[in-house]
Parts: sequence; C-alpha cells; structure tokens
Amino acid sequence: MSTLAPASTPVPAPASPAQPPPPSPRTWLRRIDGGGQIIEACPAYCTDSHRNDQDSALDDLQHGADFEGTDLAVFDAEDGTCAWPLLSGRISVDPYSEDARRRVPHINLMVFQDEVMEALTPDEFAAVIAQVRAHCDRLEAEVLGELVRAPAEYR
Repeated sequence: MSTLAPASTPVPAPASPAQPPPPSPRTWLRRIDGGGQIIEACPAYCTDSHRNDQDSALDDLQHGADFEGTDLAVFDAEDGTCAWPLLSGRISVDPYSEDARRRVPHINLMVFQDEVMEALTPDEFAAVIAQVRAHCDRLEAEVLGELVRAPAEYR
C-alpha cells in the first residue's frame, strides 16, 4: 500500500502586470545654422523640450535632466530669510562640445546658488557625495553633540 499523497493540481502563479516597453528615443529633424540638417535623438534620461533647438549651431545642443537639491533657510540681509537650494544639478551631455568631458554624460552640480562644479564624471560625483556624507556624519557625531552640551555650560 502506497503512502504517497494524491497528486495535486499545480496552482498557477499570479500573473504579473506586463511591463511597458521602454520608451523609444525622441527624435527630430534639426536644421544647423550655416547649412545642413541632422536627425537628433534624445538619450532615455533627457527631459529637455528642445523647443529652441530646432534651428541652432551644432554645438549648442545639450541633453539633460535637472534634479532638485534641498532648500535651506538662509539669512539674506536684503530679503530676510529665504530658501536657497543646496546640491541641485543636472545630468547632461553636450554631444558636439569641443570639451571631451562634456561629450559623455556628466553631472553639473550646483553646490549652492550660482556656484557650480561642472562636468563631473561618475567617479568624481561619487567622491563629492562621499565627502558631503562624511561631513554630515561629522556634523551629527561631533558638532551636534557639542551644541547639545553648550547650553548647560553657558548658564
């Protein structure tokens, strides 16, 4: 006599929603100042409208996507306290630039308003992130502790 359990009908796994196909690159016919035309294609990350890139100099084209920083309330002698962005920027590529660093995707990091680190490679951007993270860790571990202790000593 067999002690095997009766075979059960396999339960099908729930169907996963179909993944949409990746978007095809946006393309457009671009007329080049001075003559000629070219079909341009945006990289997948590009969010630029290219509204003003229909007729332009070849090296004026840039593809990119902006990213927001964090706003800090900064005192301004003329306006009082106002929000200043910190560490915002843009992933960019300037495909026709004379500067080889700009012809590959890079970061333009606005450290704070109007102060920019340009054309950072992935390794350079990672180093900036590590440096800022280490500084924030030190602020939290050392400076915050001193600030918490300071009022008791001040009295």
